[in-house]
Parts: sequence; structure tokens; C-alpha cells
Amino acid sequence: MGLPDKIYTERDIQRARTSSKVIGWLQGGAAVLIGGMMLNIIGWIPALVIVGVVGYVAYKVLSKPPADS
Repeated sequence: MGLPDKIYTERDIQRARTSSKVIGWLQGGAAVLIGGMMLNIIGWIPALVIVGVVGYVAYKVLSKPPADS
């Protein structure tokens, strides 16, 4: 069977890298904007409590030892 050596060209790969960086910047900017709006609406103390609870739960979930199979 005659399969091609490369599926994607270097130009395709570079375009994908560039577009993924742009999408990442847009997502980060949106997260900062929404976070700032949230702080304006609910205030600092409840926001810090929410961030603390989410951080604690994430720590507990990610630090579980792997189950023995």
C-alpha cells in the first residue's frame, strides 16, 4: 500500500500551533474578564472562599493514591 510519508506539511503544523496559541490567549483573557466581573458582583470574601473550596477539592481528587488493580 502506498502511504504518504507525511500527512501534514510544516505549514499545516505551524498554522495549528499559531491558532492554538491565539485560542489559548482568548480563553485566558475571557477567564480573567469573567473572574473580574465575578469579583465585582459577589465581592472578595465569598470569591476567596469559593476558590479555596474548589482548590481543596481539586487537591483531594488529584492527590488520591492510585487504586490497586
